[in-house]
Amino acid sequence: MKKNLINVIVGMITLMSTPALKAQSNCDELKKENEYLKKALQVTTPTKTVTSSKIDFNLISCVGNIKEQTVSLVLTLVNHDANRPLQFSRAKAIDLEGNEYPTHQISIGSGGIRNDLYTDVPIKVLIKYTKVLPSVKLFKIIPLEYYDDNSTGIEYRDITVTWK
Repeated sequence: MKKNLINVIVGMITLMSTPALKAQSNCDELKKENEYLKKALQVTTPTKTVTSSKIDFNLISCVGNIKEQTVSLVLTLVNHDANRPLQFSRAKAIDLEGNEYPTHQISIGSGGIRNDLYTDVPIKVLIKYTKVLPSVKLFKIIPLEYYDDNSTGIEYRDITVTWK
């Protein structure tokens, strides 16, 4: 009789602890997912935003590569109007000493200098400048000229270059 009572108690403890173990496992998975989402949010959080023609131009990062002597400007564009194409024409940068750096590469998503912007869908933009020395710590101005229905442009001022 004692064995039966012990077996019943052990069985009840096992049944009661199984959901707790599963809950703990689910909790760990949620923690991992939260960490991933926090990192993703940090990567896509803009440092500056300029809005023009119902498009948010979100500056994500300005990172220099010491070995290649290049600077990569990363933006996301969010169109708050109807679907439409956008094309960059120029994107130069000027440092504090007045040195001007022309665009080496512009990529809007996978479309090069031209791509479609969909309503409220972010698309990543990479603008790359070459022959930038690591002594350049700040771009005084980065004017970006683009075409949608009209020719227009935006500018960022006082953008710090983070060298890696």
